[in-house]
Amino acid sequence: MGAKGDMAVGKLWVISTAGFDGVGDLSSIWQEYDLDRFKEGMSTLFPNSGVSLEELFAEVMTGDVLGAFTHFLGGNIQGMAESVAGLKNVMIWLIVLGIVSALLTHFVEVFDKHQVADLSFYFLYLLLAAVLLKCFSQAALAAVETLENIVLFIQLLVPTYLMAVGVATGTTTVSASYQLMVLLIYGVETILIGMVIPLIYSYLMLSVVNGIWIEEKLTLLIELLEKGIGWILKAALGIVTGISVFQAVISPVIDSLKANALQKAISAIPGIGNAADGVVELVVGSAVVIKNSIGIVLLILLLILCAAPLLKIFLLALMLKGAAAFMGIVSDKRITACANHTGDAGMLLFRVTGTAMLLFLICLSIIAATTNRGF
Repeated sequence: MGAKGDMAVGKLWVISTAGFDGVGDLSSIWQEYDLDRFKEGMSTLFPNSGVSLEELFAEVMTGDVLGAFTHFLGGNIQGMAESVAGLKNVMIWLIVLGIVSALLTHFVEVFDKHQVADLSFYFLYLLLAAVLLKCFSQAALAAVETLENIVLFIQLLVPTYLMAVGVATGTTTVSASYQLMVLLIYGVETILIGMVIPLIYSYLMLSVVNGIWIEEKLTLLIELLEKGIGWILKAALGIVTGISVFQAVISPVIDSLKANALQKAISAIPGIGNAADGVVELVVGSAVVIKNSIGIVLLILLLILCAAPLLKIFLLALMLKGAAAFMGIVSDKRITACANHTGDAGMLLFRVTGTAMLLFLICLSIIAATTNRGF
């Protein structure tokens, strides 16, 4: 297990015999589990957060998970409010542009030459497309930044959690979990950021170009691209969930068999076997409590990390869909379709970001639930 693991086990003996007393005991095991990396990750990922990580961990250790979540959420609620400010003005401007385009198009149709009407339509269409692309670029930037932050989150904080899993279970589970995390990081960087995000950009650009023709010749291609992105996201969730479940069925059982064999051997020692067996149970139980507490803290931090950008992307996409619905009453169907497809592209960004978060949430949850050693 290594020097760090031996020191952690020794500290668990102190906690299991003396009991957990809150922040006082937490400070005594903080360095043994290398939880200072949590502070480094917090300062990188949550630079404006005023919440103490020690207090958050202590609340989780005492069983107040809901209090810890609301406490940390309260410290970041201002950033969430700032992320959605100004969306109302964008929606109003989009509706105004849609109404103006409808009025101008119907006004110039009174002339005999339809070239004037066509030129006015294309001018307003390009103007509206520029506004829509600007809105989408904000959502895309938030999505890519969130995906990169999720990868950075896993790289900074998960190794500490895996060390706690190793202390509570064994090396087989840690090795398999580490390989799965590396696979997830590679998948997010290569598939989601490298392939799916460019496909969403292509989806939006095809939607803009499609509005140039009255026949809307690219409609089927746009629908196929949207379905393809959905298939990729569903496949990613299914594959990761399947691998996590299959891994959870085998790896913890192997470590449990090794630990049970050692425990039986200790209990067979004449004179001190029963007492030693009880001590092992106390130590393992304490390790499981610390491991689960670190896992809960990780889940809370991951949810808070993704909450603000997910809310911003969702509201921006919802605003575009709402503006398209209002413009559809009076505007040209091509303008309405362009705004509606931009909202759909925003929803795809929301699904991509949410899928990346769910991949790691599922993986961490399965690891935490299947490595409790019967406690």
